[in-house]
Amino acid sequence: MIVLSFLRFCRGYVTFTAKGRFPERLLNLAAGRGINLWNPQPVAGGITGAMSVSDYKRVRPLARRSKCVLRIEKKRGVPFFLRRCRGRAGIPVGAVLGALLIVFLSQFIWSLRIVGADNLSETKVRECLAENGISVGIYKGDIDVDKIERDTLMQLDDIRWLSVNLLGCTADIEVSEKAKKPDIMSLQPCNIKAREDGVITSVKARGGFAEVKEGSGVVKGDLLVSGVKMSKLDTPQFVHADAEVMADIYSERELKIPCRYSYISISENKTERSRLKLFHREFPVSLSFFGCENAAYSEREQTLCLDDTLLPLSVRTETEYALAESTVSLNTEQAQQIFRNAELLYEVFERPAGAVKQRRLTVSEEDGAYVCHFSCVFNENIAEPVEFSVTEG
Repeated sequence: MIVLSFLRFCRGYVTFTAKGRFPERLLNLAAGRGINLWNPQPVAGGITGAMSVSDYKRVRPLARRSKCVLRIEKKRGVPFFLRRCRGRAGIPVGAVLGALLIVFLSQFIWSLRIVGADNLSETKVRECLAENGISVGIYKGDIDVDKIERDTLMQLDDIRWLSVNLLGCTADIEVSEKAKKPDIMSLQPCNIKAREDGVITSVKARGGFAEVKEGSGVVKGDLLVSGVKMSKLDTPQFVHADAEVMADIYSERELKIPCRYSYISISENKTERSRLKLFHREFPVSLSFFGCENAAYSEREQTLCLDDTLLPLSVRTETEYALAESTVSLNTEQAQQIFRNAELLYEVFERPAGAVKQRRLTVSEEDGAYVCHFSCVFNENIAEPVEFSVTEG
């Protein structure tokens, strides 16, 4: 049905009404002459239908014999379009060039979709695919699917299966990740030793034999929980020691900052320059020029998206920020706040598992600089498993 409608549109057709005394006779005469008429429907005082342009010319004498008056309601198809474009050569030429452009662009990959990369970095997969010969903007005739799949699997150890499917101008990459190995608890005999110096506050031995108790002072490397115990028959028993040994750990640090210093900051002066990116080609769309001696740059890219599909058309904007040098003088209160912030960052990022039991901060001024002395007491688990061989003496 679609093909028939397309052929009728290419040949051109008209919709008409026939009104008169005997419109039914017109249908009979047309059928007898082999005239193809479709979609006939009754209307007030006659009938309506559609037929090709050539058949409409043949049906006119039959209408007079049937005492009917024909009237064209609508004209459809390529011949009428070309007739309207007569004297406007740019329209058909533009249509032909547009069709050729569409055919040309359809030979390239417009979008790359990756499915199944839940834990694996999608950026890493795209970079690996680009190295192996498939990316946005590449000619589809240069794509060797089998080679790409084989080379990508060899480079990405986290993938056990990969499939490249070319659907029009879109490349669908289906990925199946390898199952992660479960964490299996080691059964190798081991001791628990101290990871740092401290004072024991609690010992919870889930396996092994505790060698220390609450209030004991230990240094790094001391035995906390033993994985060896002599039986009543004076034979050694070897176990995998497992324990949580909490201890108070004393930490001391020193920081120094100058009382007066200079720094570089971003000023309000900025210049933006935009470029249109089509596939791998870029075209300037603004006339801004960079002229700052000292500047910082940032980039942002906005990509055209159609039905959740990223198209190879985007606008990339590069912003230049002028840098300015500023000088600041600190007082004691400002220096203390800086040191407090530094200490909080240390506690959050360097000792995230430790609970602060005591904190002390002192600030002094020496030789044009503020010097800060930190002293803290952290309570944390210092147990560190150390495996050993049963053959060792």
